[in-house]
Amino acid sequence: MNPIPFRIEKAVPKDYSSICCLIAEEHAMHVLARPDVFQPCDELLTVEEYEAMQKNDSFFLFTAKTIGDETAGLCFAKLTETDSPLLRKKKILYIEDFIVSESFRRQGIGRMLYAKVKETAALSGASSVELTVWDFNESAVSFYRALGMQVQFAHMEENIKENLI
Repeated sequence: MNPIPFRIEKAVPKDYSSICCLIAEEHAMHVLARPDVFQPCDELLTVEEYEAMQKNDSFFLFTAKTIGDETAGLCFAKLTETDSPLLRKKKILYIEDFIVSESFRRQGIGRMLYAKVKETAALSGASSVELTVWDFNESAVSFYRALGMQVQFAHMEENIKENLI
């Protein structure tokens, strides 16, 4: 029987540089797809921000590693609660970042990461897992739907400046 070629682990300080590479890969895709919204940026996650997330009990940082210890994916999620008199109180595990490197996609890593997120949500008392995904990222939208996620609401826009030209 072949061992599973990937494992999901809690992110540790030494993962910082490989995590930054994954975030840069994701950000470059966003800049290319929506240059009207995203701009190139040299430092997407500072060491201080990363360390603060690791020290915060409401953050869950996971990496997907290969047998050779290469970081192939990551998930950053934060446990939060609704805070509005208009909404019912509920705990949510909100996925802030979910990335599988393009070279490792379609190998089950995303499903493994998401299974860890769902397990974490259940153990934390969360009633749902939520995230935001850009509409242009059709492969991500399809992936999340295949996991069983549903659209909760749509955030829409009209670019007035372009329409005036």
